[in-house]
Amino acid sequence: MEILGNFLVDVALLAIPTSFSLNLYNVKKLKDTLKRLENSEQYNRTLQNLNDDVRCFKHDFDNIVTTIGGYVNTDDMEGLKKYYNHLEKECISVNNLYLLNPNIINDSGVYRLLVSKFIKAKKLNIKMSFELLLNMNELKMNIFEFTRILGILLDNAIEASADSKEKVINIYFKNEERNHRQLIVVENSYYNKDVNINNIFNKNETDKQNHSGLGLYKIRKILNKNNNLNLFTTKNKKYFKQQLEIYYT
Repeated sequence: MEILGNFLVDVALLAIPTSFSLNLYNVKKLKDTLKRLENSEQYNRTLQNLNDDVRCFKHDFDNIVTTIGGYVNTDDMEGLKKYYNHLEKECISVNNLYLLNPNIINDSGVYRLLVSKFIKAKKLNIKMSFELLLNMNELKMNIFEFTRILGILLDNAIEASADSKEKVINIYFKNEERNHRQLIVVENSYYNKDVNINNIFNKNETDKQNHSGLGLYKIRKILNKNNNLNLFTTKNKKYFKQQLEIYYT
């Protein structure tokens, strides 16, 4: 009887690691499922916005064609140019919503980050455009550090462009095989043309009220830890531009 009891104890002890492994597997599976559901919900909202914009555009199509015809028939090229500029912006907005797709932005964390910033920008009447030519599964840097940098750059761009007249943010993800680097570019319209790009990475440096000025300082600390990263900052009369450069061999 004692031998049987010891045998059952041994069997139970052997089963514990297997049971623990199965529980870990099930927890991971549940987390993955929840993540997919959250992304699907976010994507469905994006699709709903896209569908609404396309339906509005389709509903107005006859009016758009008639208006264009009016400018053409009267040879009013200046009026046609102005009208076309507004029409082009509407088309860009629809195209940007189409690009906010988890199949195009194939990292769920980056996808949700971009969608949340897009929604935030839209509420402030900021036009955010995308050019996404980079496979996120092939990103050559730590994803946690990447999303920290991207989030800070986008928050700064939204704040700066919200104060500007144009209210524009352009985002580019691309891979330059020739130069062995990946580029993440965030450029935005801005109001303060006197901003000193040499000082913005200093701790507590900010020209905004109730801001710590720590965002770009945090980015600098991440850059200093990685010898394959560089952030190139420039500005002109139209845009303030941050270019994250990720080098690889």
